[in-house]
Amino acid sequence: MPRRDVISWTALLTAYADNGDLASARLVFDDMPRRNAPSWNALLSVYLRAGQPAAAHALFSKMPVRNAVSYGAMITGLTRAGMLREAEAVYAEMPRQWRDPVGSNALMAGYLRAGKLGMVLRVFDGMAVRDVISWSAVVDGLCKHGSVSEARKVFETMPERNVVSWTSMIRGYVKLRMYTDALLLFLDMRRAGVQVNTTTLSVVLDACAEACLVREGVQIHSLIVAMGFEMDVFLGDSIIILYSRFGWMVDARRAFACMKWKDIVSWNSLITGYVQHNLVEEAHVLFKLMPEKDAVSWTSMVVGFANRGWMRESVDLFEQMPGKDEVAWTAVISSLATNGDYLSAVRWFCRMAREGCKPNTVAFSCLLSALASLTTLNQGMQAHAYAINMGWVFDSSVHTSLVSMYAKCGRLAEAYRVFSAISSPSLIATNSMITAFAQHNFAEDAFKLFTKMQIDGHKPNHATFVGILTGCARAGLVQEGYNYFKSMRSVYGIEPNPDHYTCMVDLLGRAGLLAEALEMINSMPQNDHSDAWAALLSASSLHSNLAYAKIAAQKLLELDPYDAAAYTVLSNMLSSAGMKDDGDMLKVLQLSNMASKTPGYSLIIQDKAAENRIHSEHF
Repeated sequence: MPRRDVISWTALLTAYADNGDLASARLVFDDMPRRNAPSWNALLSVYLRAGQPAAAHALFSKMPVRNAVSYGAMITGLTRAGMLREAEAVYAEMPRQWRDPVGSNALMAGYLRAGKLGMVLRVFDGMAVRDVISWSAVVDGLCKHGSVSEARKVFETMPERNVVSWTSMIRGYVKLRMYTDALLLFLDMRRAGVQVNTTTLSVVLDACAEACLVREGVQIHSLIVAMGFEMDVFLGDSIIILYSRFGWMVDARRAFACMKWKDIVSWNSLITGYVQHNLVEEAHVLFKLMPEKDAVSWTSMVVGFANRGWMRESVDLFEQMPGKDEVAWTAVISSLATNGDYLSAVRWFCRMAREGCKPNTVAFSCLLSALASLTTLNQGMQAHAYAINMGWVFDSSVHTSLVSMYAKCGRLAEAYRVFSAISSPSLIATNSMITAFAQHNFAEDAFKLFTKMQIDGHKPNHATFVGILTGCARAGLVQEGYNYFKSMRSVYGIEPNPDHYTCMVDLLGRAGLLAEALEMINSMPQNDHSDAWAALLSASSLHSNLAYAKIAAQKLLELDPYDAAAYTVLSNMLSSAGMKDDGDMLKVLQLSNMASKTPGYSLIIQDKAAENRIHSEHF
């Protein structure tokens, strides 16, 4: 057998290195009579691939001869391992003629991973020779830092652009929700003749999904088909998310079926789409077919069942879930509160803490919401103390929930004290405080806060005006109510919704202006909003006006023939008017009897035990 030379030895060593066989590579290296730079580099790469950067660094320090590849590999390996200080030391030792672009690119990549944009720019500015990788690194770094305008300037001055630099720039626009700019740049990329890849197309699809650009999204999908791209997981997942966002679940399922390989994101994206569009049965079928499930899969189904009001199924599935995390716990607590089972929401929060899962601010806000609905002040105050202990009182959602909790418990002073403790309260918190003032007949305070919020830079929204109009109704300020209602369109560009019309009906009705209240309902774009008619019925009862009560009750019964409240109010008014033998009275009593037999449930809270009793005659 002919004697091996250094090239043969190195080839054998490289073969072991390519296969990741560290032990064999080390044996060959130790047996080599002579070694050159490629031999050392081959062993160096094996250590780096094996995830042993410290050992690789020790080997590097013993190398008698190094080249640009040695330095580049060592810097890359150290930066990927997060050993930036060691990488900087190697870079400093690197001869200047080898630094650019290989060594500098490797160090910049490490700084990018560490989020050190300033260091990336410093290295880039010091480079004598730059290639497209160097330029792309700067564009990518600026985009990730949110400096998209500076990134675009660098992008425009690039002597050469490749698919990576184009994609980085497009992704930067998408990250900042500048979807139109992202799509326009994609068109420029196509016109420039740059060959797109699956990453580019996936980013553009995400832009279409986020911006709900239906036509553009379908066009990108058609382009993918026309260009003959295989439906890999990146493209497939993006297409599923796109069609799910539009509610086109048949198309989303078709894209899912076309995927040769599916990852857990593919399954979760389709399940989430089904859940978001209330197709819970389809989601559950897919869930049961999943080869493996993660926390997202389980939580999506827990939420899906809860959204349909199937809390028993939701809780049962949660109990089966392995490795319950805070997101899943929060989903159950939130669902219970949303479905009106406030006591269970409180109990589940306590159980969450008891079982060692640390609650987050979202779960805690749900707890406060439940306590507010139960009007349990003592427990609410305990929760407030807990929030202070956890350092959560400055969290926007917790702060808002505390304001709402104290207000609903009738402690307006405490609500305002919590609200005032924040130097810059959010719009949501401000709306909660305005509503609290309004509901407790402090209309003037609500108006003052309305003025102050605008001085502080907050623009009123729909919820703001619901609070303001409620304050006008409670205080009987008819003209002020009209003025605020009209200003919604003329001053703030807000189109009144049914809730605002209902507030106006309540305002006019309380003031005894029943004709104007009815006229307000008839001026609604759609006058089939039951709350507005209920407000008119309540006002008619308040002012003992049977004529308007009949009009309101008749409309309510058209909207819901089983509205027992409407029957009760009208029948009581007829009885009070001495019309017990009236034909209308007989009809009301007959229909009222039907309504009273509709199955229902009630929540009865007794003393401090707050026992939950749900009863029903019919199942």
